[in-house]
Amino acid sequence: MKIPLRDWAAKRYSPIPPDFTLRRWARDGEIVPAPEKVGKFYYCDEKAERLNTLPSTLLDRIRTVAA
Repeated sequence: MKIPLRDWAAKRYSPIPPDFTLRRWARDGEIVPAPEKVGKFYYCDEKAERLNTLPSTLLDRIRTVAA
C-alpha cells in the first residue's frame, strides 16, 4: 500500500525532515522503491527505504575524492 511521503518519513525519523528534503530524496532516487508522484504529492511504499550512499561530511567527501 502506498502512503504519503510525509507519513512514511514520520515512521522513520524524529523530527520529520522538511518537505523540501523529502521531495529531494524522492527526486534524486534516494528512496527505493521509487515514490510515485501524483499531482504535486509523492506516495511511496510503506516498506520503502532510503539509500544513503553519499558521504555525510565534508571530510568524508574529501577522503572519497582523494582515494
